[in-house]
Amino acid sequence: MDLEILKKARDTAHQIQESDIQTYILKNQKKMDAQFLRLIADQWIARQKARYKLPSWYANPDIIYPAPLSVEQSSSEITSRYKARLFSDSIHNKLIDLTGGMGVDTSAFAESHKQVIYIERNETLTPVTEYNLKVLGYHSIEVKNEDAISFLRNNPIGSDIHCYVDPARRDSAKNKVFRIEDCEPDILNIKHLMGDFLIKYSPILDIKLALEQLQSITEVHVVAVENEVKELLFLKQGTSYEPKIVCVNFLPDESQQTFAFNYQQEQALSVHYALPKKYIYEPNAAILKAGAFKSVAQANSLEKLAPSSHLYTSDTLSTNFPGRSFICEAVCKFDKKEILSNLDGNQANISTRNFPMKPDEIKKKLGLKDGGDVYLFATENYHQHKMVLICRKAVV
Repeated sequence: MDLEILKKARDTAHQIQESDIQTYILKNQKKMDAQFLRLIADQWIARQKARYKLPSWYANPDIIYPAPLSVEQSSSEITSRYKARLFSDSIHNKLIDLTGGMGVDTSAFAESHKQVIYIERNETLTPVTEYNLKVLGYHSIEVKNEDAISFLRNNPIGSDIHCYVDPARRDSAKNKVFRIEDCEPDILNIKHLMGDFLIKYSPILDIKLALEQLQSITEVHVVAVENEVKELLFLKQGTSYEPKIVCVNFLPDESQQTFAFNYQQEQALSVHYALPKKYIYEPNAAILKAGAFKSVAQANSLEKLAPSSHLYTSDTLSTNFPGRSFICEAVCKFDKKEILSNLDGNQANISTRNFPMKPDEIKKKLGLKDGGDVYLFATENYHQHKMVLICRKAVV
């Protein structure tokens, strides 16, 4: 696609700003070329998707956006900066992004490496990204329109080079795939061609199975943003007999909760169970995905409510817990009359842990509305008795 035509589509989309794109298309479908209208719509939709995910890109009026799906699948700026910090050592001065995409991760790596090479096999996307990287001030990134596997086979990777790969998670029919061997490129077939590397995978991937398949991984980073797991990062840098698992959750103010453990220690630990005490703790999504159920209890001197509930309790407040902390005001049976008698109004935030009903079903049964500062946890204790905890957030 001609960059000049894309620039015109971008400028038109930028002028529309907050207008309804569908209304704009309906008004102009007889006045403008249909293909050009689609380009305008793509630019408008992609820019809206970038608004909070890629704020510095969104703020730059000269950016030309790729297809909206590319923006949707790209890393956010906050997770890109995190990845770049994983590779910020003085030994590796060069990084090769083997699946460059729209260049968000590439630009972040350029902040921590003297030389960055961007590889992308999509011949339509490559010139757009090359243009955008220059618009953003990254003039030294070398851009190549090439297949990752071909590049690796023709360019031996030295010990001073990092490789980064974000495999495509859609098959030829555009269906989502999640297994390592179904993603493109299949890392299992090319990992021997790379030296030290970082791989980004979907949050759905089974971490322990991936470690068995990939082997030689030194660290796994489970990255969540505002309690939603966004990325699984597998790092090979040097050697390690037992990979470190790092759980990270970025809060709305961009501060982060971080917790590290390993599976060997987790398996060896025992956990104590107790009935609900003064404080209740809910681990963040990264902890839950990684499976640090016993490690997080030991590190914070907590007891667990039940084996499968993944809620914790204590008499004194743990101020560094990687998740949410609550004051437990009442413990009720799952009985409408008893629960409502302990509530001041008809609002509550409802969560379930190891409970046979979904939050919406409980909300309907109790006649409650969402919201407010009361939190209900429907769960069970270690005696397998159903219970509802009525809580408010603890001030840490």
